[in-house]
Amino acid sequence: MSSDAQKAMASSVYDKFSGEELMLMIHRENPAKRADAASMSEADLVAVVKGYSTVYLRGMATASDYASLSKDELVARVNSFRKLRDDTWPKPGNADPFYDLIVEDSLAKNEYPKAKMDAARAAEHTSLAAKCCTQEVWDKYKDQVSTGAAKWTLARAVNSGTMYPHSFVGCHAGDQESWDDFKDFFYPVIEAYHVGFSMETGQGTGPDGKPLPPLAGTAQDRMDPAKIGVDLSESAKEKIVSTRIRIARNLTGFALNPGGDGASRDKIAALLKKVYAGIEDPKLKGEMFRHDTMSNEQRQALIDGHQMFRGCDKMQAASGYHVDWPIGRGVFHNPDKSFVNWINEGDHIRIIAMGMGSDVKGIFSTLSAGTGAVSEGLKKNGPVGEEGGKYFGMEPFQMHPKFGAITCCPSNLGTGMRGSVHIKIPKLIKAWGFKKIDSECRKRMCQARGSSGEHSEVVDRVGISNWRRIGIPEYMLLQDMINCVNWIVTEEDKLGGGK
Repeated sequence: MSSDAQKAMASSVYDKFSGEELMLMIHRENPAKRADAASMSEADLVAVVKGYSTVYLRGMATASDYASLSKDELVARVNSFRKLRDDTWPKPGNADPFYDLIVEDSLAKNEYPKAKMDAARAAEHTSLAAKCCTQEVWDKYKDQVSTGAAKWTLARAVNSGTMYPHSFVGCHAGDQESWDDFKDFFYPVIEAYHVGFSMETGQGTGPDGKPLPPLAGTAQDRMDPAKIGVDLSESAKEKIVSTRIRIARNLTGFALNPGGDGASRDKIAALLKKVYAGIEDPKLKGEMFRHDTMSNEQRQALIDGHQMFRGCDKMQAASGYHVDWPIGRGVFHNPDKSFVNWINEGDHIRIIAMGMGSDVKGIFSTLSAGTGAVSEGLKKNGPVGEEGGKYFGMEPFQMHPKFGAITCCPSNLGTGMRGSVHIKIPKLIKAWGFKKIDSECRKRMCQARGSSGEHSEVVDRVGISNWRRIGIPEYMLLQDMINCVNWIVTEEDKLGGGK
């Protein structure tokens, strides 16, 4: 082949595949399935070499770098990259617990981890997974798979809680069907986490303990800041550093991420890219960045600004959150980063509104407008398979008839909404400690988190957010958070004799 012909061939291959597609190709370069390099066409060899350079060289090579290589040289290059991959790829015994899916030994053999479950139930703290996955429940479901795309199992559902018994929940679903297919396990978990919610009636309870009426309207209708009936105290406003409200959503037509893979995540990211390109509201319009193609500097800046998730969490990895990391993960944000979307962190999308200070109602308004824009964009650009690739009136987000929005973790089911503030309460942190602060918050239907989010250390501030998700209107959940914050601030002020 002439040099000009080789260059044209290399360039055409570069145009054919995106960087994300080539990264996915490398993840699939399984030694048991891949073709012998010597038998591959030059075009395929160039594509594989580019894929490896995307992964290992961060895409520094270009099409012209391969234009003058002979086929023998391309074969040698592919074999060299393959050796590097095979020497460093996670294997049993050297998997990375912060990213790779490691299944507990008994569960990997589809055996009930009786000793670990018994120990968890006897401990001071017991995860909801351990409480609800009894021997009887296990025996009922051990050979069953979900009817959805993930073909989920009970063994996979309880893996994170079995691996890490200090989990509060400790279980996840792999597809929307899992919640009902394993209902004798999941329904008790849901009711135990969302205290006062009944899976039989589909209703929550109010502060007086009486059943609330069924939710009226859509989630979009209920995300109305004018309906919030309480306000932050002046002392609370002074102590609040930042406010963040988010909802979790999963797209119709896909497995949930613990049951998905790089290919499903890549399709979700591609679909959302179309959605974001169609947003017209200047306050919401922004840019999407892929985790697997952004520079290290971009990534760290977004993580430091709390606009980007970082992975690297053992409990999340054990659920399947980080499978094929970082394929398909990303972030979208508007210029001032007040409207942010996390793509394929745990759920398919986390829609986030955030800002410095204590403007809860203003940030709630941004969340409502942004959610509406994403929903309308999905209706126009829905998953391939429907006529014209659109939803055609279908709900673009996965919904359950009793509890609402479907998520992969029981804690987010229903509204999928967490409204939170970071608040400086140094005297309470010193006097009470984090455990007592969290315990008091939970008595008020809220929870406390560390200074940088879940599982993080406590420094001079804590995050306080609503705990309930199901059967309660979105605006009432923010009232939970506001009431709890006002109470916590009163206790802080008592220790110092004022603000």
